[in-house]
Amino acid sequence: MNIKIALVGNCNNNFFSLCRHLRDRGYHAELFILKNESWNFYPGADTYTLDFMQYTYTAPFGNLYWFNDEIRELQKNPAIILRLKSYDIIFACNSAIAYLEYFKIPIHFIVPHGMDIVKYPFYVESANPNHRTHLDIFSSYQREGIKNAKIITGTSDMALVAGYGDSLKELDSIHKLKVFKAFPYIYEKIYKRSAITSYFGKCDWSDEFRDIKKNAQLVIFSHARHTWKSQRGKIADKANDKIFLAFKNVLDDIKHLHPRIVTFEYGDDFLETKKLIRELQLEEYVIWMPVMRRKDIMVGLHFADLSMGQFLMGCIGGGVQTEALVSGTPLVHYVDRDKVNLADIYPFAYAKDEHDIACVFKDYISNRDYYISMAEKASLWIEQEISIALDGICQMFN
Repeated sequence: MNIKIALVGNCNNNFFSLCRHLRDRGYHAELFILKNESWNFYPGADTYTLDFMQYTYTAPFGNLYWFNDEIRELQKNPAIILRLKSYDIIFACNSAIAYLEYFKIPIHFIVPHGMDIVKYPFYVESANPNHRTHLDIFSSYQREGIKNAKIITGTSDMALVAGYGDSLKELDSIHKLKVFKAFPYIYEKIYKRSAITSYFGKCDWSDEFRDIKKNAQLVIFSHARHTWKSQRGKIADKANDKIFLAFKNVLDDIKHLHPRIVTFEYGDDFLETKKLIRELQLEEYVIWMPVMRRKDIMVGLHFADLSMGQFLMGCIGGGVQTEALVSGTPLVHYVDRDKVNLADIYPFAYAKDEHDIACVFKDYISNRDYYISMAEKASLWIEQEISIALDGICQMFN
């Protein structure tokens, strides 16, 4: 198709996934990675091939802490700005919103990941006083960029999740929401259970995950960031401490299965989680992994019995949940039943607190077939809803 699409930013590899979906549908879509993206959010972390090199570029901006300096460099060498102005459709997320707004490049779609809507438009903390002028000016352009964007899109509960809705109202942008039950946050074609086995040989960790499964009859997979203490009660709080408290409460009932929790040294509080595990005397049951690429995490999920979501904000979407659904691994998760009709979304094991989580652990032992069937249905649900979302997004190009 003749429409040229630029996706600017790639937090959580959201735009790399969307870019591939759009290219599959015949669009001329290209990805621009911000220069300060985390290494695990680069395309190479989310694919088993190198095709992305044909349509992926690194933008010379994105570090909001030095916003003014980067703007001056872009003014001296505006090649990337002139190139971005040549696209028919612009998707933006993260700090890219402010840079595009500064250079008056129209943003057609914002797909927020969290802080770009909840924090960046208002105030960004920094211990370095030299950042202050940069951050204050950045926030003003981030704010205006959101206000001037045409459409804000994501999953259907975006306005209901604490922080998101309030921020969008304050930014007078709540009316721009065009949302879907699911969103193309993941390129599910290579990760669904029927496809991923062919990629095991390209995963650095497949042998380790296979060995864990071989030696444990209950593998609990928890790959959300550990942010349960420093972010307590905030939008970034995954409340994953509840998983270990629940495990302790039910350990006597499941010990004969040689259970293991697989988790990752990811998030500001993973050391606090290690301390909690020592206090609960669970060290022999927890396997720590380093920060990993999605293409390795998805292999780990394939060998897991249960995947743990998040247990505070009650959201439908998010990378951890979507990865579990696509993998066909039963998801244990919390969604706010007062705001969302659970019958309208994917099947999952509802759990809000450590008591609920412990009950799921015990129930899984005697009802494995039920959970396996639930996960299969959830995988079909997410595949169908991603397709529906893509249809809706493409219709908005007209």
